[in-house]
Parts: sequence; structure tokens; C-alpha cells
Amino acid sequence: MIDELQSRMDRVLREVEQEESWKFLYEPTTTAAEIEQFLSEVFLRVFWYQPHTTEAGFHMIGRLPKTEGRLLRSLLTHKAEEAEHGGWAFRDYVALGGCEKTACERKLTPACFAVAAVWWQMAEKEEPFGYLGAEYLFEELTARVCAKLVPLFHEKGVCSEKIGFIVEHATEDLKHSKLIRHWISKVETRFPHSRAAMLRCFDYFNHVYPIPVWREAYDAVLVQPKGDFGGLACSGPKAPAPYPEHI
Repeated sequence: MIDELQSRMDRVLREVEQEESWKFLYEPTTTAAEIEQFLSEVFLRVFWYQPHTTEAGFHMIGRLPKTEGRLLRSLLTHKAEEAEHGGWAFRDYVALGGCEKTACERKLTPACFAVAAVWWQMAEKEEPFGYLGAEYLFEELTARVCAKLVPLFHEKGVCSEKIGFIVEHATEDLKHSKLIRHWISKVETRFPHSRAAMLRCFDYFNHVYPIPVWREAYDAVLVQPKGDFGGLACSGPKAPAPYPEHI
């Protein structure tokens, strides 16, 4: 099962590396300011969809067999740790010049809406063990992409204090990915029917993430003048913003 998921993950990464946004990051003429502009759009979308994927994830975990105490405790603890990551994205979005008011008042974009919708459909309709397949995509992809990007951003001169989300995930998600792999192996052995559900949920989620979200973020940058956040930036000094409680 792990080999199959790893094969699918390798395919996802190959597809990511063919994207215009990925080539843009590695283009020698791309400046630190341009990279930060793109990352601001990515962080904004993480801030928008993450509360919904977290709530749906808790719901899906809650449908697992109640006899599986260790599994439930482990996944709930992991998901509780993930719950604050939307706040990390919001923090970095503001540090990069984004506007708290605009972020909190704007409706979900189509790509973010699709991510939220897929997670809620899985949470309500799918076999709950499928959670592990979708979560594997979240954790393994983030760990591998961030590990690639941190040295690139350092070389480009991107301010590491403004991209803590990426720096922290380059190491943190290695632990989380290992945890999810552990439970995938355990669950597959004890519940053979879970294999198909885990693969389905990996594919469901992959259909809307990461490429549609990153394309949308990159398109938002392309329609803006360089250095302009297209109305998302706030004028005047800004104090570090807390994660909005109502989101």
C-alpha cells in the first residue's frame, strides 16, 4: 500500500515540477520580491481552505471504529496540531504585505471551495479509513515540496522570517508523514477493505490539490503589476496579526 501511494506521490511531484508556477520559482531572473508575491497568494489560499479541511478531517476521524482507541487518539492529536497551520499561513500572508481585513471578508475562491467541498464529501460519504490516503497527500507532498524550496528561497534571498510556514513544514511534516505511513500499514493489515478507500481519497483530493490551488495563486500574480498585491495589501504600518477567531 505504501509503495502504491509513494508511486502516486512521485507522479504528483513530476506534474508539479512541470507547472509554470514551479518553473517561475526556479527561473534565474525571478526576484525574491516576485517569489514573495506568489507565496502571499498561496498562503492566503491555505488560510481560506484550511479551517474547512480541518473540520472535515475531525468529522471523518470521528466516524472511525470506536474500538480503535490508539488510532483515534493518535489521529486526533495529529489533527489538533494541524489545526493551527492556517494561522501560520495567515501570519506569513500578513508579513508579506497582505491585508487581514480583505482576507477575512473575501469569499472562498473556486479552487479553495473545491478543496473544502471534496474534504466534506469524503468526511460524510466515504469509508472513514480513506482519511489516511488523503492525509498522506497533504503531509508527504508538503514535506517534500518544502524541503526542495527552502534552499532555493535562501539562495534567492527570500526573507525566512516571512515564510515560516514553509521553513517549519520542511521538518515538521517529515514526522507527520512518518506517522501517517505507520497507520496506513497498520490499518491495511487489520482492515483489508480500507486499501481501496485510501486510494480513492488520495485521488479525490489530488484532483483538486495541489495544482488547481497553485495555478489559481499564480494566475492572481500574473494579472497584477509587479510588487502590487492587487488590492490585498494594506496601507500604513501593521502589527503582527493573530489568527482570526471567527474563521
